[in-house]
Amino acid sequence: MPTAAPRRGGRRLAVIVAAAAAVLVVAGAAGAVAFMGGGPDKPVSIDTALGASSAPSGAAAADPEGLSGLGAGPSTSASTSASGKPGATATKGGSNTNTGPGAPPITAAAGKKWTTSFSEEFDGTSLNTSKLSPCFDWNTGDCTSTFNDGREHYQPSQVVVSGGTAKLIAAPLSPAYKTSACQNGACTYKAGLLSTARPNANAGTKYLYAFTYGYVESRFKFPATQGFFTAFWMLPTDTSYNYKTELDILEELGDDPSTMYMTYHYNNREDNFAANSGKHNNGKCASKDYSKDFVRMGVDWEPDHIAWYIDGVECARFTNASVIEKGPMQLILHMMVDNNWQRRWNVGLTDPTLTRQLEVDYIRVFQQTTA
Repeated sequence: MPTAAPRRGGRRLAVIVAAAAAVLVVAGAAGAVAFMGGGPDKPVSIDTALGASSAPSGAAAADPEGLSGLGAGPSTSASTSASGKPGATATKGGSNTNTGPGAPPITAAAGKKWTTSFSEEFDGTSLNTSKLSPCFDWNTGDCTSTFNDGREHYQPSQVVVSGGTAKLIAAPLSPAYKTSACQNGACTYKAGLLSTARPNANAGTKYLYAFTYGYVESRFKFPATQGFFTAFWMLPTDTSYNYKTELDILEELGDDPSTMYMTYHYNNREDNFAANSGKHNNGKCASKDYSKDFVRMGVDWEPDHIAWYIDGVECARFTNASVIEKGPMQLILHMMVDNNWQRRWNVGLTDPTLTRQLEVDYIRVFQQTTA
C-alpha cells in the first residue's frame, strides 16, 4: 500500500514509485520544512499553516513554498553566448575564461577558472536521455507523479525538443491517471519534467549527473497563468530519499510572475533562508513581470555561500557555511499544476481545459578548477 512521507517546505510532494512500491507524499508549510525522516516507510509530518488561505501582502513569508501561453521561442533580443544560443552571459577573459558555452556572471576565485561541467542546449530533435530524465528519482518504470498534491502525472511524451529548446507541456489527461499522489486520487493532467536523477530506481542505474559546488543556470520562459507553477531546484543524491537539504533556485506561482521565490532549506529541511520578503520582493533583484520573455535563473553554490541570480544580477546571499550542503546534488526542472500552495492561497487552477508549457533554452553547470 502507498505510504506518505513529508518532504518539502510549503509544497506537498507526492510521487508514484511503482504499482507495488511506495508513494512518497511530503507535506510542509512556510517556515517549517517537511522532512522525510527515515524514508518512505517512516512518515513524519511537520505542517505549520501559513495562517490565512491568502498570500501575505507585505509581511515576510519565511518560506511560502509550493512548486508551471505557449512560448514563441528564444528571444533574439538577448545576448548571445559562445555557443550561439541566446541568453547566456558573454564569455569573459581572465579568471572567468571558459571553453564551453557562456560563463557565470561571477569572477572565479584567485587561481581558479570556470569550467563547464554540464551543458544541455536542446539542439537536437528529441530529449537526450543520457543527460536528462523525464522522470524523477523514484521512477521504477511508470515515470512519476505530482509533487505536493497537484494534478499532474509526468510523461516522457510531454517533453518536446525542437528549434533549440525543450518544451515541458502540461495538458489535460483523459482518462485520468489513478494514483493517491494526485488530488482526489487521480491525475487529470500530463506534464513534462527534466532531472538528472537515476533513470530507473530499481535497475541499479547511477545518477545521470551529480555535482558538488558550482554555478547552475537555466534560461526559460514560463507561463503567467493561474494554476500553473514553475520549479527549478536541487536535492541531494540520496537513494534513501532522506533529503536533509534542498536548494530552490526558483519557485514561481503562475498568477504572480513578478515574485521569484528563492530558498535554501537545511538542518533536515526544518530551517530555511529565503531571498524573498513577502510577495513582489526578490531581494536585491527587480520585481517585474518575468514571464514576458526568457529569464535566466541561477545559483552559485560554494562551500562558504549560496547566492541566487536573476538575469546575472545577484538577488541574495546565504553565508552560514556550517549548514551549507556539502554535496553531491541533482537537478530538477518542471511545471506543476494546481498544487497545495496555490490552493491554500486561493490562486489554484480555474480552467481545467488549459494547456501551457515551460520552454527551456538550456541547463548549465559551471565549476571552478585550477587556472
